[in-house]
Amino acid sequence: MRNPKIYTGKYEPLYRHLCDQSGREWSASFAEIEKVLGFSLPKSAHNYNAWWANNEQMHSHARAWLVAGWQTFDVNLTGKRVGFRRT
Repeated sequence: MRNPKIYTGKYEPLYRHLCDQSGREWSASFAEIEKVLGFSLPKSAHNYNAWWANNEQMHSHARAWLVAGWQTFDVNLTGKRVGFRRT
């Protein structure tokens, strides 16, 4: 299900992946997200909860999931997992 809003940028593969999800939630390991992206997440994504904040003014990468109509939740840096919930 494509979102009518458009996101282009480095994290566009994640945007497209989330737009194509049919469920209300998607929980993924960092490795799964990296597979979708085609590149490694930065070290800050592995070390700081703030990297996953739903704030597009402070985090340009967050625009990928926010424009797709999703927000992050349940960030688990130790387990290297994050949840996405449709808004």
